[in-house]
Amino acid sequence: MSKLVIELEGIDKRHLAYVWGKMKAGLTLEGDEVYIGRSLADHPEWYPFFDTIGILEGEDELPDGSNPFAHVSMHILIGTQIQHQRPPEAETFYRVRVRKGDTPHDVIHMMINVFQRHLVWTVQRGTEGGGNRFDINAYAQTLKKLWKLKSHQIWARLGAE
Repeated sequence: MSKLVIELEGIDKRHLAYVWGKMKAGLTLEGDEVYIGRSLADHPEWYPFFDTIGILEGEDELPDGSNPFAHVSMHILIGTQIQHQRPPEAETFYRVRVRKGDTPHDVIHMMINVFQRHLVWTVQRGTEGGGNRFDINAYAQTLKKLWKLKSHQIWARLGAE
């Protein structure tokens, strides 16, 4: 089976623990730390997990099935797309949706959902012998098709109400 790996440069548990420690100490976040900090702050339900993220090894899945490290990593990946406009449609989707009244956190979750669907498609294609290259253009076109819709229409297309 093919394996698709997406690397987030500089994002690992130690780095998240470092940013979390700076936040708790009231220190100023700089550069990408600002977006990482915002991603952590958006999930108060996981603050106890963040307190141990750099200390405990092993499985990150919580009893409820959630994985805070994986989830926050997706937030950071999408935030990087928006910040660096790669693809440009990521920044446009974010800007348009926030202007339409969606919360930044909800917009990130919309984008995570779309991105994950394209990831699954890529992996499935790879297991069927078609290669495992992520099609950034297809992902960008999906965002472009969705940004004009109303929020409930986007969530319905993503399978959530």
